[in-house]
Amino acid sequence: MNIQIRKANKQEINWINKKYDEVNFQHSDFNNEIIVLAEVNNKKAGVGRLIKIDKETVELGGIYVFEEFRGTGIASEIVSFLIKNKGEFNSVYCLPFENLRAFYEKHGFKTVSSKAKVPEKITQKHKWCNDTYDKKVLILSLKNKPQ
Repeated sequence: MNIQIRKANKQEINWINKKYDEVNFQHSDFNNEIIVLAEVNNKKAGVGRLIKIDKETVELGGIYVFEEFRGTGIASEIVSFLIKNKGEFNSVYCLPFENLRAFYEKHGFKTVSSKAKVPEKITQKHKWCNDTYDKKVLILSLKNKPQ
């Protein structure tokens, strides 16, 4: 299987947000995010993003692999691509469903033990996620430099 990951084009934002509507994810804002698409044989197979929180922090999220492509490693490719292309951001947070903890730990994420240093935008979204979804949502982080 030939998986290609590429940055989304601005013209694709409406299609991306329609895909996010399918799983009740928050919409993307092309001007504040790095959004990527996974393709297999030129067919869209998944989407993911980095949301800019502040000058040092991004949130990795919106990882959504379409039904027919699940179990093929596409989610891992999307996460790896986004981590490699995070640029100068020192902190990457992720708000995964609890059952996905091990998947994100394989990519270097750790459970946040204290919310004291977590940006308010992340804690607010975490609360929204836990109020919105039936599954428990965690806060994980990946840091370049120890704090």
